[in-house]
Amino acid sequence: MEKRDYIAFILENISIYGLNDIPEFHEDKIRPLLDALEESTLKIAAGFNKEILKHFLKKVSEGGAESLKSIIPKLEKLSQLTGPTGTLSYFTENQTRYVLSKLEQLSEEELTENKISLLGDEQLQKEFGGQTYSSYEALENQLASAEFYLKEMGYSEEEIKNKIDDIKKNPEKIDSIFCLPPKEIISLPPELQQREGGAEEKEMIDEKKKNEIISHHVESIQQEIGEQRRKQVEEILEKIKRIVKDRMSENQEKVFQQMHPDRLNRALKMLGDNKRNSRRLTLLLDWFTNSFLLSKIELKVEHWQVSSSARPGSTGVYTAGIEFSRYDNIIKDFSDSKLEKVVNISNKILLNPSKKALQKLGQDLIRATGFDEHLYFTD
Repeated sequence: MEKRDYIAFILENISIYGLNDIPEFHEDKIRPLLDALEESTLKIAAGFNKEILKHFLKKVSEGGAESLKSIIPKLEKLSQLTGPTGTLSYFTENQTRYVLSKLEQLSEEELTENKISLLGDEQLQKEFGGQTYSSYEALENQLASAEFYLKEMGYSEEEIKNKIDDIKKNPEKIDSIFCLPPKEIISLPPELQQREGGAEEKEMIDEKKKNEIISHHVESIQQEIGEQRRKQVEEILEKIKRIVKDRMSENQEKVFQQMHPDRLNRALKMLGDNKRNSRRLTLLLDWFTNSFLLSKIELKVEHWQVSSSARPGSTGVYTAGIEFSRYDNIIKDFSDSKLEKVVNISNKILLNPSKKALQKLGQDLIRATGFDEHLYFTD
């Protein structure tokens, strides 16, 4: 990606996290400051969660690039550990904020998982009171986190048991669990796999059902939009239609009419980068249509959190809706065959939407890139 893409990510995050309510973070004030930063810094900041991004933007507003030299490596470490696939992903906003308040007192070398975890526990004790935990309890809860992680990565029950048994014999290897690669990438969720029967007949039934269900989804997303936005949408949509010609269906056009102009511009650029007779053009049309519909389905995704030092039975859970437009820059680099697989999966999810299927598609898109910070949950 280019520098402008990272800036776009950061500006979009500011909006999604509600940080644009802060006057100094308004786009007209923060964009010039971001433009002045190096691409390497922006690439790191594009993956920050709400609290880390807020801290980063404050530093930028106060001192520009000079104020970031010593703190960016620390923020990157903290982001990796507390990110969606980090070993401290269970951290609450209050815990992250507490660690950030101690950041200047810590050297980069001190920012280890153990140190940050202890600071997180310190924040909980200050907020709720309570006692410290034994190393045995800490290990047991880390193993619970590891077991969940391996299950999500596609490992079998037997494989998980063997790896957990190995860690019990040598607890120092616990960190290696979270570095293991996924067993599958972009695999079809089990509940959506085709049942036995004629494949050709199945496809005919699905296509008919798909048209009916997508029409229903399209009707459910129709909403009134302001005159200024409507004009923007019409102008961008006309440019898109000139590129795709007759490939855009009536339903697809209705979906595109509901998109935000920023995403429409992204679609215009991605579609314009392909030849008019290419298969990829059709796949991208399907991707933008399906992903928008998936984002509008009123489902919540459960994400379990287990603290490495939490008491047994104190596992937390939060729910969050997945915004699939976040994956546009990920699928942009997919091969045609991989993109086609994603589109096929999204087609099947639209026929039978479930939180498990939506969550798995989002997770698999993340695993395909190796850039964990692309995984975003909206409030």
